Amino acid sequence: VYFIQDLIGLEVIDADTGKVYGTLKDVSQTGANDVYEVRDEEQKKSYWIPAIPQVVVETDIDGGVMKIRPLEGLLDAN
Repeated sequence: VYFIQDLIGLEVIDADTGKVYGTLKDVSQTGANDVYEVRDEEQKKSYWIPAIPQVVVETDIDGGVMKIRPLEGLLDAN
């Protein structure tokens, strides 16, 4: 379990390819699970990533990185 302020600012990368998706900017607390807003400043767009074990593979607060494995189609709509 992590504090929201510890997650803000993490670099979010693909666990398999190493692709950088952006920086974790915000956490929305919904009923079922949290949703992370990941902002890609270069492309000027945001992704919304569900904070579920199937997607979030590793969270390394000390290393400043969160590794994710997006579900098929999750990022396609952006």
